Amino acid sequence: MSERSEGQPEPEAGTAKSEGAAGSKGVAEPEGAAAKGTPKAPAFGDAKPKAGAQAKPEPVADPRQVRAAVRILRKEATRILKRHGARIAREPAEQMRQCIAAIDQLREKEDWRGLHTQADLLDQLLDTHAGFARKSALRETLENIAIAVLIALGLRSCLYEPFKIPSGSMMPTLRTGDHIFVNKFVYGIQIPFTTTVVGESLGQIERGDVIVFRYPVDETQDFIKRVVGLPGDEIMVEGRRVSIKRAGEGEFSELPRRRLEQRCFDPESDKPIANCTLYEETMGDRTYVVRYKLSVEEHKDPTGTAQVWKVPQAHLFVMGDNRNDSLDSRRWMVPATAVKADGLLSTKDLRDLTDERLFSMARPDYFDEQAEFSHDHVIFRASHRALAHDLALEVWREPTLSAPAVRASKVAMLASAGVQVHDRGWDALVGPGQGAELDALRRHGEDVAALHVGEDPDAFHAVVELREPATLLALSCGKAVCADEAALARRLGEVLDRLGDNRGREARELLARPDGPTNYSSQFKSRHNPRDHYFERRFASAEVEGARGQVRLRVFRRPDDGTELVRDAALRMLGVEPGKGTEEGGPPEPELDDQGIAAWTLDRGDSWALVAADTTREMVVVLECGKGVCVKESRGKELLQLVRGRLPRAAGDRRRMTALLGVADLDGLPEIPAGRGELAEYDRVQLEASVKGDDHSVELEAWLQPQEGVVGKIEALRQEIPGLEADDAALPGAWSTTDESSITFVVPVSESQTVLRLRCFRGLCPARQTALALVQRAAEKAIDPDNFVDPEAERPLPFVPRGNVKGRAERIWLPLSRFWLPVR
Repeated sequence: MSERSEGQPEPEAGTAKSEGAAGSKGVAEPEGAAAKGTPKAPAFGDAKPKAGAQAKPEPVADPRQVRAAVRILRKEATRILKRHGARIAREPAEQMRQCIAAIDQLREKEDWRGLHTQADLLDQLLDTHAGFARKSALRETLENIAIAVLIALGLRSCLYEPFKIPSGSMMPTLRTGDHIFVNKFVYGIQIPFTTTVVGESLGQIERGDVIVFRYPVDETQDFIKRVVGLPGDEIMVEGRRVSIKRAGEGEFSELPRRRLEQRCFDPESDKPIANCTLYEETMGDRTYVVRYKLSVEEHKDPTGTAQVWKVPQAHLFVMGDNRNDSLDSRRWMVPATAVKADGLLSTKDLRDLTDERLFSMARPDYFDEQAEFSHDHVIFRASHRALAHDLALEVWREPTLSAPAVRASKVAMLASAGVQVHDRGWDALVGPGQGAELDALRRHGEDVAALHVGEDPDAFHAVVELREPATLLALSCGKAVCADEAALARRLGEVLDRLGDNRGREARELLARPDGPTNYSSQFKSRHNPRDHYFERRFASAEVEGARGQVRLRVFRRPDDGTELVRDAALRMLGVEPGKGTEEGGPPEPELDDQGIAAWTLDRGDSWALVAADTTREMVVVLECGKGVCVKESRGKELLQLVRGRLPRAAGDRRRMTALLGVADLDGLPEIPAGRGELAEYDRVQLEASVKGDDHSVELEAWLQPQEGVVGKIEALRQEIPGLEADDAALPGAWSTTDESSITFVVPVSESQTVLRLRCFRGLCPARQTALALVQRAAEKAIDPDNFVDPEAERPLPFVPRGNVKGRAERIWLPLSRFWLPVR
């Protein structure tokens, strides 16, 4: 038999050729074999004896080897007779058939020596008469290799395939460098090199499965992610919250999760990662761990903008377990030549045609289709100044001019601005009700010495004087944040809690930004070196005791709380009420000099008090001169005149404030320490709000050459948008509708076969004319496709086609420390 029978061991040497017929047990050699002169090849498994030696019979090879070799030879002979029998002479073909029949009989009788002989004869016949049909050794080897490759491909394509994890997008479930086995028949068998799946009914993909699939953006790459959405599901992601509205359900349900105390670790260095949190998340009957790292976007907006995806049929929505560091369905984009609606209406157009100036553009956060390049939808939101969302806090710590005087001046300023201010008890502000939160809030009443509450159309205002140490707070809270006085009390209570924890906190640390979509810009004044704004100097006579022998100068330079407030507080501290006449307890008429500095002289019994205010240079001077030094009023006025003359230079250079009044000016009266503080007593913070919402927005959609045609698309929009009526006065073929919240136009642009839909909300378009101007500008640009077709645009491609799924990840087999762990 030829060596072509692959996989069989080498035959043993020394078997005699002549023993083939003798051991055939009566089975005759086929007729004509010798007569035709057919050369006899060496017997199957035999070798030539040495020269001069007598042939010596040897036992046949192992019966198992003979049986295997004969089976292959018989199969080959049968194949050749079937396919090439017509090309073989009748007599040799008949001899082959007889050999095959003899082989079958001998196999049944287990006559291995006779079987050996018949196999030799059949091998010779095939070589002599059918050599053209026998496979060469090279061909047989190649065929066997091909079969082995096909079997390997079949195993990889239909059963199990190993993969190596290249990145950390599935941390902590899978780590970079993990080797896994993927079950490829659990969801049916995928025909190799196609997206066709046979036997999908064998197993269905479920939410929570970890799958390997071809990346939809580049199908030469394999990705591994967790299935979150099935066909028909709607997925909503808002910050760290993931919610699913399953196909057929009416509401979203948030995926349950539990925060874990374990720390996140870097898989390469095994070092803990800062600002990283692990959660145990549950989806159906699957529980697994996901992790979130604090991102810049999340730091700015902890709640995040809600995004919604509706999964189309035969597609899946997937996410990585390393949620903030995973390229998954939420982030896949594909470059394309696509419509860009912002080419039809730009922020410059909006600034030209509306009253707003600051806009941001976004595409809708709802995706229900694969990338549709002939359609685009953009939303422009104006950053609208929103006074009702503003907050402001002013803080005075142990004010130099006394807390009651500053409080009264602040209340008077609110009243002059149109705020209706009235005295209020703390418990009355907190309001009725019981509970731990309200009880804790009411305890602040022990520290409140006085409280005034006011209201204007946009905000509530509170001015609070606290007891020891004397502190004054003025809080303004917009009505969108503080809807009523109880909300104002809660907001003020938060400030008092933080102040109680640390009296040294600045105002910007005491006032927290409200949660929500409102954008705030912060303006604040810090507590800094008081020498920039305040100067004090004291002198005392050794001969005259008490206030009669003292001189005290206080100068306020460019006070952060305002020249008017400081001036009025100084007058109130000295016992007069600004704004009232002399007979009603108000100050006397001020004296004005040629520089416009107003001055008041007040008799305090033991001293003369003089107040000068230069509102132009933002300077206020309070001079108190005891009557033991300033015996007459004229002496006090003389000193004040010296100070007033030096004010302009001190206003430009704080270092010159020391020269406002000195020992020489007081005839050698000695100076005593003033005891000035290290930090300025006043600071403030103001949170100015701007709101980006639908109230001040405009939406624009554009369809370029829609599949149903321009007429068909407009008809579809008429069915979708209630109340549309023909409006040729706006544009030829246009339709429009108006409701309480918005104005909508639908316009065909025949030159480019484009349909536009513009919806402008009332905050941005209070009148129809504004919306009409916007849609006319967009329609004018839509005539030329070059204005709104971008050859380098990017569009979302969020879903995985079912045919791209290769299988389900099931086991980890490397590294050995994680050997055979299931993929949860």
